[in-house]
Order: sequence, then structure tokens, then C-alpha cells
Amino acid sequence: MKIDKLWGGRFEEIPSQEIVHFLSGRDVKGVPPCDERLIPYDLWGNRVHVLMLCHQRILSHQDAKKILKGLREIEALHQKGKFELDASKEDVHSNIESFLIEQIGIESGGKIHTGRSRNDQVVLDMRLYLRDQVCEFVEGMISLMESLLKRAREQRSTVMPGYTHHQHAMATTFGHLLLSFVEALERDVQRLIHWFALFNKNPLGAAAGYGTTFNLDRPLTSKLLGFDGPTENVTDPITQRWEPEAELAYDMTMMMNHLSTMAQTFILLSTGEFNMIRLNDRHCTGSSIMPQKRNPCSLEVMKAKTSFSHGMLVSLLSVGKSLFMGYNRDTQWTKYWIMDLVDELKPALWVMTDVIRLLQVNQAQMLHQANEGFVGATFLMEWMVHRGSLPLRKAKMVMERAVKYSEEEGMKKVSYPSLKKALREMNIPLFLTEKEVDEMQRPENILTPTPSMGTPSEKRVKANIVSLQKKVWMSMDWLTHQRKKIKKSKALVLQMEKRLGR
Repeated sequence: MKIDKLWGGRFEEIPSQEIVHFLSGRDVKGVPPCDERLIPYDLWGNRVHVLMLCHQRILSHQDAKKILKGLREIEALHQKGKFELDASKEDVHSNIESFLIEQIGIESGGKIHTGRSRNDQVVLDMRLYLRDQVCEFVEGMISLMESLLKRAREQRSTVMPGYTHHQHAMATTFGHLLLSFVEALERDVQRLIHWFALFNKNPLGAAAGYGTTFNLDRPLTSKLLGFDGPTENVTDPITQRWEPEAELAYDMTMMMNHLSTMAQTFILLSTGEFNMIRLNDRHCTGSSIMPQKRNPCSLEVMKAKTSFSHGMLVSLLSVGKSLFMGYNRDTQWTKYWIMDLVDELKPALWVMTDVIRLLQVNQAQMLHQANEGFVGATFLMEWMVHRGSLPLRKAKMVMERAVKYSEEEGMKKVSYPSLKKALREMNIPLFLTEKEVDEMQRPENILTPTPSMGTPSEKRVKANIVSLQKKVWMSMDWLTHQRKKIKKSKALVLQMEKRLGR
């Protein structure tokens, strides 16, 4: 008998291997060295630097061709998984340069570092890496927002109680709740787009932070690397090496706060006490001892990853607080923190997308709960203000008494006798029928009017869906544009290499 898990007999479907990896963290698997991820970026940067040196006649055509051929060999080995980093050579930059020199000799290979330092080299690699991560996070958020919008359309009329302080407040719809999450995520997308505006600048040419005597063409390398242009000051990207990482960590932490809020909301709504939604088995785990358990582990891990994100953000912010001009070794650790953060958080988006896609909604229970807890009291109070031209404060005092008397009667909404008693005590001659008092507290009636923009009425929810969908499409257009720009820059590199070969 083979046992892979100590639970699962009561489940229709168990989590996929990808979700198991999401849940198990680093319990049974490790992470690769950080610089392994930088190999493709370092090779790209090397190729561009060599082409620029050749274009500026700092490097001969013959040397450039030898170096580029050597770099292509390294790239081929890497794609086959045969280029392994040697820890004795300290970092990816040293590994690639030393391998190149071993292959083509120091007379040609030793010229690759002309006009460059490992300082601007690693800052370049990290900006290229971070830029790709930003695009992937935007893509993941677009998928999540599309999933939320789809479910919001389906549930736009599904009445449920809204909550404040974990208590019944006013009537809303499940669709309206989902749209609130879309709006928060749309801000997260805009933050990431702003990251591009701040940091899609080329640090190559900064060398150790003060430039070089070689006549480097920084606009050319910027074009070949898909940047908007070079940094205007060469000292800034070296001294503030931590800042693009910290900015991205902040953006991702805000995103995770939103995902964590979603997670906590869905956990509570899925409990037996609420019973308003049911999570798919794919996102639940069992107990090694209690056979009945069905734990919302995907969502709990989401909250843990949010806490992890907070810690990494504080570390990244702290390392930038007391740096002297130029390079400081402190900032080397920003590479580890941001890569750990990316690894932890990136799967959260597709996991939450899957949670939303498979979520089952108990509409009957939502409607039942929306008829309890005096959910209609506020709407009834506002109706009284309209009906009797009462000051809102006075109407609220009446309603507070009516709620108190209704609770004493064991009621879960304002009763007609209690309201009449409260009005009589405050000498307010407002005529109401029992039917009106009942009708004004029905959640479906509360949501029928079409008041101000953004409210949960069906008309306003439909308008909100249209508006948010347009914003999602705009984000998709931005992402497509950026990826085309990056792809075009790589194509230009190939064209220049081919021309050099002729």
C-alpha cells in the first residue's frame, strides 16, 4: 500500500501538484541560486555592450565576432542546462567572462569588460529581470480581474448582507463585492505601470558609478535593451541600487494586501457559520487525524505570503536608508530579497484566479442572511427622511429605539409596532403602514433604486462592470506594447550581429 498524503478520502478532487507546491512552500524543495536567473539577462547585456563597443570603434570587428560567438555558445549550453555557475568565481558576471576567456583567449575575451564594471552590469541585469517580473505580474492581475469580472456579471443580482465590524450592516450583492476587489487590483496594475515610468532606464555606462573615459553610446544600448533611454546621472543607479527592488516590493505588497483581504473574506463566507460560498476541493486540504476536515489552505497561505511580503519590503526599505555615495555592498542583498519575494508571490495570482473561477455561491443562504441582522434598518430610516421630511439625525434616533424594541421582541428586523412606539415617544406624526415598513426592509427592494454611481443597484453594477472592463483592456494594451518593444529590441540585436558577421 502506497500513501502519498495523510488525508483526502472525503475529497472529490485533491489539489494539483502546482497547488501542492504553493501550499508546501520550501518544506521539500529548494530554490536555485539567484544568479542562475540572471544568466539570460547577463548574456543579453554582454551582447549589446559588445555591439556598442564595435559600433564606437572601441572594439574591432574581429574581436567582436569572436566574443559574440563565444556568448552564443554559452547561451546554447545554458538552454541545454549544461552551463553551471562555478561558486569559486563569485557571480554570474565572472563566470561568463572567465568561460569566454577560456574559450577564445584573453586577447579577445579580455576586452569584453571594456568601459564597464560589475556595478552597472548587475544593476542592468536586475532591471531587465525586474522588468520581466513586472510584466508577468501585470499579466497575472489581468487574468484575475477578468475572472472576477466574469463572476461579478453572473452574481450582479445575488443579494447578500454587507458587513462592517464583522456584523450585518446593509444589503449589497455578491457581484458588487467582487467588483470592489477588481477596482483595488486595477490600482495595483497602475502602480506596476508606474514602475516602468520610473525605472525602465538604462544604467549601462555608469561603470563603477562615475562613468568611463571610453566614448560609450548609451542611447544605442538603451534601444537594444528596450529601455526608454539611459539614466541621466551615472551615480544614481549605482548608489540607489535598492530602489527599483523596493518600489516593486511595495507594489507587490499592496497587491498581496488586497489578495489577503479577499482570502479572509472568502474564508469566513465559506465557514459553516456563514455558509454563503463553497471553495472547490482543489483549494482545500484535510487533516492527518480529523476525517471531516476541509481546510481553506490556499487562502490561508495567501495571508502568510502577505506577511512575508511585508518583511521583505521592510528589509528593502531599510537597506537604502544610510548609503554613502557610489556602490555599497549592503545593496547586494536586495537581489536575494526581491527574488525570494517574486518566487513567493507570483503563484498567488493564478491560485486566486482559480479560486474565483471554481467558487460555488449559495444564493439562497446569502438572501436569507440579508433578511436578518436589521440589514434594512438604514434604508428604512432614509425612506422616513424622504417621507416625513425629517432631519436624518432625528430619524436615526427613532430607528435606534425601534431596533431596541424589536430586539426585545426577538425580531431580526424592525417591526411595525416597535417603530410606531418609537415615533409616538418622540412625538413624530408620521403615518406608516405595516406593509410599507416590511417592504422598505426587503433587500431586493433596497437594491432596486438607482442612486449614486458605484452603489450595488443592478444598473450601477452594470455600469461599473463596463468601466472596469475598459480599464482591464487598457492594461492589456499597455502590456502588449511593452512586450512588443522588448521583442523588437532583441530583434535589433540579432540584426546587428548578422550585419557584423557579413
